[in-house]
Amino acid sequence: MTEILVNQLLGFGDERTERVLWVDPLGRGFYVIDVRSPHALPAFRTTQELSGLLDTKAVGVVENDPWLAPLTDAHVPDAHKEKRDTAWAIIAPMVLDQPAVFQPDARGRAIQRAIAETGLTKQTLYRMLRRYWQRGMTPNTQLPDFNKCGGRGKERAVLEKKRGRKPSSKEVGINVDPEMRNLFRAVVTRKFATNRKLDLRDAYEEVISSHFSDRVIDEHTGRQVLVPRLPVPTLRQFRYWFERDNDVFQIERLRRTPRVYDKDMRALMNSSLGETVGPGSRFQIDATIADIYLVSRYDRRKIVGRPVLYIVIDVFTRMVVGMYAGFEGPSWVGAMMAIANTASDKVTYCRQFGIDITEADWPCHHLPDTLLGDRGELIGTGVDTLCTNFHVHVENTAPYRADWKGVVEQRFRLLPAKYKPYVPGYIEEDFQERGGKDYRLDATLDIDQFTAIIIHCILYYNNHHPLDRYDRHPQMIADEVPAIPIDLWEWGIARRSGFLRAFPADLVKLSLLPTDQATATASGIRYAGCFYSCRKALEEHWFERARQRGVWKVPISYEPRCMDEIYLHDNAGRLNFIACGLTDKSRHHRGRTLWEIDQLRQEERRQHRAHQPQKTQARINLTESIKGIVEQAQAMRDGAPTDGASDWERVRNIRANRREERREKQEQEAFRFGKPGAAESEPAKVLPFPAPTQDDYSTPDITEILRSFNRDKDDDTP
Repeated sequence: MTEILVNQLLGFGDERTERVLWVDPLGRGFYVIDVRSPHALPAFRTTQELSGLLDTKAVGVVENDPWLAPLTDAHVPDAHKEKRDTAWAIIAPMVLDQPAVFQPDARGRAIQRAIAETGLTKQTLYRMLRRYWQRGMTPNTQLPDFNKCGGRGKERAVLEKKRGRKPSSKEVGINVDPEMRNLFRAVVTRKFATNRKLDLRDAYEEVISSHFSDRVIDEHTGRQVLVPRLPVPTLRQFRYWFERDNDVFQIERLRRTPRVYDKDMRALMNSSLGETVGPGSRFQIDATIADIYLVSRYDRRKIVGRPVLYIVIDVFTRMVVGMYAGFEGPSWVGAMMAIANTASDKVTYCRQFGIDITEADWPCHHLPDTLLGDRGELIGTGVDTLCTNFHVHVENTAPYRADWKGVVEQRFRLLPAKYKPYVPGYIEEDFQERGGKDYRLDATLDIDQFTAIIIHCILYYNNHHPLDRYDRHPQMIADEVPAIPIDLWEWGIARRSGFLRAFPADLVKLSLLPTDQATATASGIRYAGCFYSCRKALEEHWFERARQRGVWKVPISYEPRCMDEIYLHDNAGRLNFIACGLTDKSRHHRGRTLWEIDQLRQEERRQHRAHQPQKTQARINLTESIKGIVEQAQAMRDGAPTDGASDWERVRNIRANRREERREKQEQEAFRFGKPGAAESEPAKVLPFPAPTQDDYSTPDITEILRSFNRDKDDDTP
């Protein structure tokens, strides 16, 4: 029989889909609920019944889960979070009382108690329970479905009753039907799009005058005037259907001409055994700095120091369910990698390091009910998304109480014991003694080779290492279960399972990433000084809209170790993550970490501040030079003799003064290549002036002289 896990979907063809709510530890059956029915309640299916359906292929495991509640609350308003927390506080005592809550009598008594305590109706409480069971059994199932209210994006049928909000005046208003929308589009296409001088109100008035007005004789003036036929569509309706039925950005491109639009308005794109019942009940996580020195993968002569090793272990079975070896940490990034590895397929992971295993060798790709840390990485805000999205309880030990998680601490002594006699660069106890050996110089392994050794040690420990001090349950002794992690795991899955939960590995990884707010700008989606883009932003004209209407914030997740991509939270229905890549404007940041980018930005700001005194001095000197020239000119003007001309005469003679000034300037600026004062042997050629059509005896400008010279040269050609 296929392994059935809590929260899995079982598909019964096209008829219905059921979610597994609870697995009987004794293997008698499962509680399930139909996720499609609005009136569904938990139902019990025996193991024999479900086995027969699975064997005959009448039932299959559904991989895609469109009913799953949102996996992050980074974009959820605070008011919605308050509604979620209030609802969860009401139903939590009931849903956690398993399996009693699945039995009608016990559930009915719990409902009656909740009614007495909260004052809510029976229908409301059942609706809250049904949402919790059908949508993945996380607190986020209680978020309100306001995105489904009002039929957003759907057109209403045109009936006699006026659509939309009530008018503020006594006018009833008018419904815009398809024929009227065609009139709107015609005016927009033929007049508004081709005439930049028209604004949207002018286009609206054109519609009213052409299609909703009558010509009548004014009794006072006797002239024809246009009188609108009430009721008429409003300017607000015209603007709504203008944006709904037209590509407003293409129209703006036509109005301003492609050349101007592309120049001024286009998008600027270039430039993370008493308290357990079974496997998955409680995981422990811890990190240590391994006692071994490694070398670089790219230059074997470079010693890169000691790696950080993270281990995640299942308390019930002592199975190592996740690991991470690298140079991140101890930090949230290292813990994030270990938790992501816990929920990932180990066959694919081991293959990356040249190790071929089967699913049975390391069958761990689940999230626990409780994750215990040591007040380090798990005490920050990075773990909040994991708690909310996947209903993982995070606990931390008291300060200086590593013994509270002694299970994982013991692994850090067992794993090195297997490889330390054979690997060079391992640090012995005498490394600090006088005259002791410098083990750094023995470094030979790189990080990938060290990771492969750790994987081999974990596989040995999980599959072959007996637990001498494991306190076996009497039922384990009766079933002759050896105290080996893999055997304890398989026994626990068969007899005690109920806390293992499967989620898509990619969603777990994305939910572990830090979240923040980016800014949609005309140059791209800006975050940490970098600009990103994606297909959704291009198709929806985000960057044109940002340049023309202003910037706005968008929720994103990011990987601080490589900022080549950020992940946009798309809230269309259930949550999706949209990868956004760096634009050409930020190409010089490709391959950099968030820390490196921040260092470059700080260096730029430092250089700018260092140049500021020089800039200030240059601006002061510029201002002083301008003032000096102006003062000199003012003194010359005040000292110039006056001829007694009036203001009108001075203004009237501007054209004549200009011709005289131009002639003197021509004499001064003319190119001369001989020695000053030397006479040329060849007599100068006299250039005839063109005969003016009017009596104009002003000195010709240089273009007229050149035109006359070229014409005279053509006449001399034989």
